[in-house]
Amino acid sequence: MSKILIIGNVLKDVYLKLDERGNHFERDDKGVSWLELGFDGASHPFYHRTSVYGGAAVSLSVLGKMGIEANILGSSVEYQNGELNGVGAPADYRYIFCRRNDIAYFVPSQRKATDWTMPGASQGTPEWLFVDRSTTVSPRLVDEIANFLKFAQGTKLAVHLEKRQSPAGQRLAEMADVLFLEEEPLLRGKDEIVDKIEPDKPNTQLVCHLTPRKIYFGDAEESWSLEHADTMTHLTIYSTIAATVLGVIAVGGTLADAILWGKLNAENASLQESLAAEKLQELAQKEFDKRHNVRLVARSLMTGHKGILAIDERNQTLAKRFQEFGIETSDERRKEYRELLLTTPGLKDAVSGVILSETTTREKMKNGVSFTDYLVNKGIIPGIKVDKGLAKMSKTGEEYTLGLEGLSEKLQHYFTKGFRFAKWRAVFRISKDRPSFFAIQRNAEDLATFAKECQLAGMTPMIEPEVLTEGDFSIEQDMDTTVRVLTAVFEKLDERRVDLAGCILKCNMITAGQGAERQALANEVGMATAAILRHAMPRYVAGVCLLGGGQEPKTATKNLTAIEQNSPFPWPVSFAFGRALQEPVLQIWKGEAKNAGNAQAALARHLAANVDALHYGKVEPRRANQSDGRIGVLEL
Repeated sequence: MSKILIIGNVLKDVYLKLDERGNHFERDDKGVSWLELGFDGASHPFYHRTSVYGGAAVSLSVLGKMGIEANILGSSVEYQNGELNGVGAPADYRYIFCRRNDIAYFVPSQRKATDWTMPGASQGTPEWLFVDRSTTVSPRLVDEIANFLKFAQGTKLAVHLEKRQSPAGQRLAEMADVLFLEEEPLLRGKDEIVDKIEPDKPNTQLVCHLTPRKIYFGDAEESWSLEHADTMTHLTIYSTIAATVLGVIAVGGTLADAILWGKLNAENASLQESLAAEKLQELAQKEFDKRHNVRLVARSLMTGHKGILAIDERNQTLAKRFQEFGIETSDERRKEYRELLLTTPGLKDAVSGVILSETTTREKMKNGVSFTDYLVNKGIIPGIKVDKGLAKMSKTGEEYTLGLEGLSEKLQHYFTKGFRFAKWRAVFRISKDRPSFFAIQRNAEDLATFAKECQLAGMTPMIEPEVLTEGDFSIEQDMDTTVRVLTAVFEKLDERRVDLAGCILKCNMITAGQGAERQALANEVGMATAAILRHAMPRYVAGVCLLGGGQEPKTATKNLTAIEQNSPFPWPVSFAFGRALQEPVLQIWKGEAKNAGNAQAALARHLAANVDALHYGKVEPRRANQSDGRIGVLEL
């Protein structure tokens, strides 16, 4: 007898790729386009037709490709020599019409009943019964399965349901050892994903959730994406994932391995064929290696007493800064400015990474080399800001960050372009009763979601929960707020199983508000910031980069030095400055090529001063070499 006995209907899926020129579409008097369809075959204007076996045959094929023995109950279909054989007349036809990325289905109005046939005693007892999603679940079928399982004590039951709606489906779900559901988890707790088959009755089964962009299984999760949607539909793809996951579980694999293989099979299978076990193993190893590099990148960013240069401001923000210094605002001028920053002599000695904006990912140097390639060639790690800015919460009027929609696909795209870390910024404003508990929790959850998606894509996350300096609050209020924010963020990171050794915190210094009557002294900022970080940050975080937060360049450097006076810390401490490094450059450059050299020298001086702050108490302050374009450290 087979190791896995599949219960379900064998279907015939006919894919018709319609003529994308649209020549055969007619418009009615309301301007709606209609396709004329006839039944003689001649008036179907498609240019490609593919017929494949669907339903339970998909699960059979997937398991067969993985080298797992399987059969379909009551069917002559077999998987032999890499293909399906013995298929008689299919029970039902499904027509799938594809035009560009639009898909329409013609399906039978009534699904064929799924009949139970007792497996022959001479064939042995299967290790698994797998109820495929093509199954028409009836009370009689559930009774037959239940009776069989009473006598087949060693057989486990796996069930794949579109939804838990019918009483028969509900009962079948309760019986399952492994349950595949095409919906989000109902609850997501700190230690586990909890599912409820019945109200107020926790379920202890293994439940695998399949959604259009995520796979959840226990405390493991994967993001997946489907680019070839014109040929692979959810009718086939969910079956591919479920069968792959079950195959890995059946041979003793882990939940994390199972959904990783399911993701890889879903993303790389064709309409006619899924991947063999050897290929899946190869892809899984590559994925593991890519994700392991997340820690390596984090360590590389946080070692060597270097900082991060942030030039990830949006064009609108940079335009405002240009206006302050009378600089012409244009795409060409912005590109010229960014190239000036990146080509500063000695940059690689002072920064380990540079954060770029989405705009700069498409920009190139005058010599045609992309900004990303230029940085990589210099030994500097390129990063990317992936959030889409701020929006107002309808509930409290506070702010949250846009950009989670389609984030997984974007991160995978950026990885292929050479980026190895990504940044997400959330902001919190201090005022009466603000930030609220709701705002902190919402932004902390989004930061954790971002961090998890980064690591799944093989990129190191840099999370930036910034408590803004706008307001007249005291340094004590900033301490209280920052503790609450960081505590919530790390709780959410823990819930999402984010690898903290491959995660960097970009955090504000603890200061008084810009409008406060009494501004905190540098030594107060140093002690307060050090105390809060030690209190709120787990020991295993890869490191913390302090942001300038709108401080004057020299003030930011003084405060960074004061924080380092409170070292050593359990994790590396560095800086990730934007405006605090760029403002001196803009003051000198003013958009004129003749000032470029002096502007770069100003950047080099401020970088050297901040790098020296990181060396505080460890070595004597370095003096920059005049010949490398840097004029020396700042007098603070």
